[in-house]
Amino acid sequence: MDRPLLVELDDGTWTQWHERVRAWLATTTMLQQAFRKMLERTVPNVTESHWHEYLENILESARDHEARIGDIHDAFGVEQAAHGILRDAASLVTSTTRQALGQIEGLAAGARGGNWRQLRELLLTNLDAISGYAVTEQLGFALGRPAVTDITVPILTAKGEHQLQLQECFLEMAPNAILYHKDV
Repeated sequence: MDRPLLVELDDGTWTQWHERVRAWLATTTMLQQAFRKMLERTVPNVTESHWHEYLENILESARDHEARIGDIHDAFGVEQAAHGILRDAASLVTSTTRQALGQIEGLAAGARGGNWRQLRELLLTNLDAISGYAVTEQLGFALGRPAVTDITVPILTAKGEHQLQLQECFLEMAPNAILYHKDV
């Protein structure tokens, strides 16, 4: 076949797919909120001045990325899911659970310094948020919504840079936490 094949979808299928997208966007929101909340708890405690500044910049971007989720909904042509207690609680529970797990794993590994262990959890939590936006981008491709890509590509690029910064901070401070039992 040498020409494009167009398939028309019935309204029921199209509506069902958009409801699934809407549910995924709620998940992406939860993942991004968990990352932002963990950053908000970590940044004030980091005393190393240049890392504190980097983390503040990442936090500012995290807030911007979270705010863009409304634009993504518009690009898909779906309404945002209501801010339910369940979703807000889920993001809090997700970030708190990850933080607690990081503390336990860090202590088991002999690392002292709660901030350093929080940096490890930020790495993992940001990866989850990156995945949320990446899946959103793929859903935009699948449904022929190029405006979704216009929003998600810059977010994914920034989040990738942030991931590298978080990793560098985490690795640079590892000897302090493990060998010297100092905090970041």
